[in-house]
Amino acid sequence: MKIALLLPRSVIYPSISFDIIDGFKQSLKNIGLEGYHEIVSASIGVAAKHEEIYQRCEQFLIEGADIIIGYMNPLAAEFVHPLFQAADKTLLVLDSGYHFPAFDGKLSNAYFISLQGSLCTRVIVNQAIEQGYKNFAFSCSFYDAGYRPSYIYSVAVEEKGGTIGFNHITSLRRSDFTLAPLREYIEKEEQTAVLVSFCGDMAEDFFNESNTISANHAVYGTCFTADESWLKKITYPGKDWNSAVAWSNTLKTPENEAFLHTMNGIKEGKANLFSLLGWEAALFIGMENFRFDDISIDSPRGRVWMNPDNGFAEAPVYYATVIKAKDTENCELKDVHFASVTEAERESLKINIKNMQNVEANTWLNAYACLES
Repeated sequence: MKIALLLPRSVIYPSISFDIIDGFKQSLKNIGLEGYHEIVSASIGVAAKHEEIYQRCEQFLIEGADIIIGYMNPLAAEFVHPLFQAADKTLLVLDSGYHFPAFDGKLSNAYFISLQGSLCTRVIVNQAIEQGYKNFAFSCSFYDAGYRPSYIYSVAVEEKGGTIGFNHITSLRRSDFTLAPLREYIEKEEQTAVLVSFCGDMAEDFFNESNTISANHAVYGTCFTADESWLKKITYPGKDWNSAVAWSNTLKTPENEAFLHTMNGIKEGKANLFSLLGWEAALFIGMENFRFDDISIDSPRGRVWMNPDNGFAEAPVYYATVIKAKDTENCELKDVHFASVTEAERESLKINIKNMQNVEANTWLNAYACLES
């Protein structure tokens, strides 16, 4: 089987393409299939130009690729999907879960392995509500504002009887970064919790300036805000905060231990969200799979099942607490445990996605979190 990988780039995660392909190859090796498949690859920048992705896919299909794996958003996948129908080949999409698909039902020749970012957002809102909060302030970066968690925070809070009384979006330029408006608002609203969506260095900026906020108000963040590859670089803000995550280094399962041992054996930190996606792609493909409907794999994040009705993989979501690391002044995750509300929130998310398909709404096209500068 000939497999082609479409690899993005990111200044936030400069090793993203290497992590995806290393995760894929090491997973094949782990299941005894090293060298079994022919593997080729190409760059697709920040995965924002649908025409460029189309051209890469077309060339790979002409050259005999059986499966193309690409880190892109569902909008790009829908754009290139007619190629795969015409060639009767398979597109396997790796995705953050921070975009929404615009199509109804299922793309016949496309499948999606997602980090479920929007589902994590619904799950963490549920925890905040369960812990007694009804009033919220929302804060995110200019970058994060262009993805769907900003919408999910709002709609999930409203569905659960809460209110977001203040929205705060930080400046595009990091030199202009300030939390002053957010701080002024919550100083007047003592029973307000803070919902946040930041990634990478933008999360670092938020927590570096959030000491007074996190000391007096509960903070809840979605998936990438608690990404462990960045948490270890972020100074502890003075108080624990809560998140919902797709995966963690701390999960104590044989599959996760094997993943950590294999990937971190190449380089410390190589076991991360992106090598996880590559690892899972290899498990789905195995020796010769090219249709994945109703297939389940035992992933480092738990059992992952490909829903035949929509072509999206379904995986556990975990609650986690961000604490001060034992050996540094920075952050780490603890008390990572399965969120029992995951499946109920998944069903609610499907309704949110369907509702948005009938609404004119803007979004960034680049694959989260892929940036050039």
